[in-house]
Amino acid sequence: MLASVGCRDVMLPAYDQQIVVEGWIENGRPPIVILTTSVSVDGTPRDSTDLKEHIIRWGKVTVSDGEKEVVLAGKKDDRYFPPYIYTTAKIKGEVGKTYHITVEYSGRTVTSSTTIPSPVPLEYIRAEKVSDSLSPDPDKYILIGGLRDNKETKNYYKLFTKVHGEDSSYVSSFLGLTDDAVITADIEEIPINKGRMLNGKKEIHFNPGDTVSIRFCSLDKTSWEYWNDFEEIESLTSNPFFPINTDIRSNINGGLGYWNGYGSAYYTIELTESGEVREL
Repeated sequence: MLASVGCRDVMLPAYDQQIVVEGWIENGRPPIVILTTSVSVDGTPRDSTDLKEHIIRWGKVTVSDGEKEVVLAGKKDDRYFPPYIYTTAKIKGEVGKTYHITVEYSGRTVTSSTTIPSPVPLEYIRAEKVSDSLSPDPDKYILIGGLRDNKETKNYYKLFTKVHGEDSSYVSSFLGLTDDAVITADIEEIPINKGRMLNGKKEIHFNPGDTVSIRFCSLDKTSWEYWNDFEEIESLTSNPFFPINTDIRSNINGGLGYWNGYGSAYYTIELTESGEVREL
């Protein structure tokens, strides 16, 4: 006798759309904030046009350093995706200061705070040919940075790269996160890869002739935790915004995303045809 199997619809709880903040402030630079509403993962195919409908263009974004409070202005900016940011020239990041952000939109308010650590310079940047096991192309290179860590303090580091003519803004370097728990040498060599996520790129290595800008950041533990979760998911799936079995930790109270302070050191290099690094 065969058992009868019946089907019935399963009612999912109503989706609670949230404010998503992607924001940062660096030493000597103004804040940059991108606001969107979260997207329900319901199996519906979506393209970039659909996602643009989630951009928040009429939010109120306030940044304070404890002495000065500034409301940021929203504007279109095609260097970023989504191509709309909030920023201001009236406040710039200072090392050691704490910056508070408040976002108000559609009756909701989200908040966060972050600090800007002291930037740590790279001792050098060099190039190294990628082994055949990592890339079938014999002309691909990885960049290597020399990091001298201050062993008297706990430190966290994050890399971003921008390939000129390829990236419109800095992209999170693939596996470009470290902390001093894994640093044992006087000068630790850390890999510098291309970023590969937001613009669909898969190739993480560099080509001879590439001009590359590098942003090497010190960040606090909370900011590091966000990027650690991001990179863990990135290494397991090609899309970090649809996690496999975990959420990315957030320091946004009442919403999702991140508000990070960076102590940044900037470099621009040219990778010559012979594989040498020339700093510009």
